[in-house]
Amino acid sequence: MKRKLLIIIVLLNTNILSAQETYRDEFGVVSYANNDGTSNWAGNWVEVEPFDVNDNPAGGFIAVLGNQLDFNWIWSETITRSVNIAGATLATLSFNWETRTLDANEELSIQVSDDGTTFTTLASFGGTQTGSFSQNISLYISANTTIRFVNTNANWTDSGDIVIIDNVQIEALFPDDPPVVIVTGDKHFCPTASNSTPVVETISITDPDDINLEQLTIQVSTGYQNGSDLLTLTGIHPNITDSWDVTEGRLTLTGPATFAEFEAAVLATVFSSTPPVVAVLREFSVVLGSPLYLPETGHYYEFIPSLGIRWDDARDEAELRTFFGLQGYMATLTSAIEATFAGDQITGTGWIGASDNFGSGEGEWRWETGPEAGTIFWNGDETGTVAPGEFAFWNNNEPNDYPDDAIPGQENYAHITDDTIGIQNSWNDLPITGGGGAYQAQGYIVEYGGLPGDPVLQISGVTRLRISCTVITNRNKTYRVNY
Repeated sequence: MKRKLLIIIVLLNTNILSAQETYRDEFGVVSYANNDGTSNWAGNWVEVEPFDVNDNPAGGFIAVLGNQLDFNWIWSETITRSVNIAGATLATLSFNWETRTLDANEELSIQVSDDGTTFTTLASFGGTQTGSFSQNISLYISANTTIRFVNTNANWTDSGDIVIIDNVQIEALFPDDPPVVIVTGDKHFCPTASNSTPVVETISITDPDDINLEQLTIQVSTGYQNGSDLLTLTGIHPNITDSWDVTEGRLTLTGPATFAEFEAAVLATVFSSTPPVVAVLREFSVVLGSPLYLPETGHYYEFIPSLGIRWDDARDEAELRTFFGLQGYMATLTSAIEATFAGDQITGTGWIGASDNFGSGEGEWRWETGPEAGTIFWNGDETGTVAPGEFAFWNNNEPNDYPDDAIPGQENYAHITDDTIGIQNSWNDLPITGGGGAYQAQGYIVEYGGLPGDPVLQISGVTRLRISCTVITNRNKTYRVNY
C-alpha cells in the first residue's frame, strides 16, 4: 500500500489537555512552611493569636502537633495560607478533619478568598466526629487564592475542645501549553546499495510544561517501497529502543527519554533504499502527538479501533476527543490525497462522517461532521454524480442500498471499505450498525483541524527529500546530476 508522506510522530509523556499541580501540607514537620505537593504554596501559614500572641507552630492555641494541625480552645484565633493559581481552569480544596467535644454553637469553619481579604465560608465542623472535606473552589482562582480556618460562632469553652486538620491540599488544573517543533532538511539524495541520508538535518522540540517523551515514530508514507526502503537508528542511545515495522514502513523509538535525547535519536535516524527507486519525492512531517499530519490540509488524523461500533456512536465519540485544544470530529474526506491518507491508516472497515439520512434524505449524501457539516457531495445511488466542486470516492457500484436499491433507506452511512473489497481506500454505504464479515466496523477516523475556535499550533514541521539520480554520459566522463 503506497502512502503520501514520510511522517515522524512524537508521543509526549504528558496529559495532552491539561497539567495538574498540587499544593499540599502533610504537617510532617513542626513548621508552617511545609511544601509536600508538586508545587509550592505562595507563602507560609500565617497564624493570628490575639490573646496568646504566639504564632509559633510548636505551641499556642493553634500548633502542629503529632503530624497534624491542632486547634484547641479557639476564640478569635485564625490561620491562613495562600497559593498563586492564576490561569488554572479548575481548583479543588481537600483535607481530613476530626472534632472532639465541641458543644452546640462551637465549631471551626473553612473559608476561601480570591484576594486574601474577603472570605466565603465553605463548611463548618463541630461535635465529636471525623471526616474528609473536598470542594471545588474554582470561583476563587487567582494569584492570591487564600484559605482560612476560623471560628465563626461561639467561643470554645475549655481546653478539651479540639479540632484536628491534616493533609491540606489544593489541586489545580492548568491548560497544558502545547509543544513546539522546528525542523529543517530539504535536500537531494541518490540512493545506492550502500549509502543513506539523515531524515532531518536539524530538529528542536520545546515545551514549557514538559521535558520528557515516551515514544517517537518515524513512518514512510507515499513512495514507500516495501523491502527496499529502510529507516535505521544509528549510534548509541541508552534510553531509547527502536523497532522497525517493514509492512508499515514505521520505525518506533521508545523511551522515556528527554527532549534532547529524542532530538539526538531523530538526527541519527537515516533513510536508505535499494535501487531502483520509483518515487522521486519524500516529505518528512514531524508531528508532536499520536495523530498523523497531512500537510496538504494542515489537519491531523487518527484511527480509533472500536470493533462493531455504530456510526452515530462513533460520531459522538469523535466529538469528545481533542488534540492540543483542536476539536475532534469524524473525518470528512474532500480530496483524493485526503481519502488515500485516511484510508491508509486502517485495515478493515472504518466509519467516516457522511450520510444520506439527514437533510433531504435518501440519495443526498452530505458531510454531517466537521467544518463541512451540511455540505452535499453526492447525489443519487451508484449511478449518481458528484456535486459540483466536491469529491467522492465510492467503491465499484456504490452507494447501492444493498440488498435492494429499490427499497430506499437500508444503507445510509459511509465507511472506508476493507482492503479486500474492490478499490483500496474507497467508500461504501452500510446500515447504522455496520455489517458482517469484512463489512463489520473496525472503528472510525477522527480528524482535527479547521473548526472555528481551534488554537493556532506549531506542533508539526515538514522537510522534503528529492530522489535525484539522472546520469549524463559523454566520451570522456560520466556525471550524476541533481534535478
